[in-house]
Amino acid sequence: MKTLSNLNRMLWMAAPTAALVALIYVVLHLRGDQDPTAQVAFKARRVELVGQLQLDLASASEAEKSAVLAVTDEESQTLADQARAASARVEQEDRDLGKLLADGGSQGEKELLARFTDAFVEYRRIDEEL
Repeated sequence: MKTLSNLNRMLWMAAPTAALVALIYVVLHLRGDQDPTAQVAFKARRVELVGQLQLDLASASEAEKSAVLAVTDEESQTLADQARAASARVEQEDRDLGKLLADGGSQGEKELLARFTDAFVEYRRIDEEL
């Protein structure tokens, strides 16, 4: 009788452990064979593009402000050209980031990029109007 009681206790302890092992196996199997190096490279490229996009957006804004405050027309034109070039780089980086996120970004990242893209289009429209 004592042996049967010990066997029941062992089964009660082994069943959750076996279920946990099975769950871990299923999760690892469903996750697929994602290469950690590729994951790190993807994240690094994404961070690089976002950083460059921020820098170019700030450069475009600063050049536009400086173009308005320039003393001569020639200086104003040069700064306006710099602003347009920086804005063009922002557009390209936005497209590049969109392609990158289409291949492996989360839905939240895609939505944030779409919101940025809409805001940037509005920014460009207002800039052209001014």
